[in-house]
Amino acid sequence: MLYVDFIAGGNNYQLRLNTRNVVMLEKMLGKNPLAIFGNGDTLPTITEMVQILYSSLQQLNHGISLDKAYDIFDAYLADGHSSTDFVQVIVDIYKVSGLIANVSEESEKN
Repeated sequence: MLYVDFIAGGNNYQLRLNTRNVVMLEKMLGKNPLAIFGNGDTLPTITEMVQILYSSLQQLNHGISLDKAYDIFDAYLADGHSSTDFVQVIVDIYKVSGLIANVSEESEKN
């Protein structure tokens, strides 16, 4: 199974969205999860970032609440990362979850 390794505060988490959690995320965001990027000129809000983190934690890291997801995001920032660094994490989550194509895999198919 594909997932994104995510380290925050010295803890390793496995991030992935399954269909159930994509639907949950859509309800939380009030839109398609891909819409957070607008036309490619928009960055997601911190609220959206934490909601994506929370949703992607659910399948492989049982028992993590939304409050804990905020703490994990804070730990990620405290580790020296920025919120804009998290955008690449979102892209990676979307790739392993099948929401967007992995360009290298698409190239190999052709």
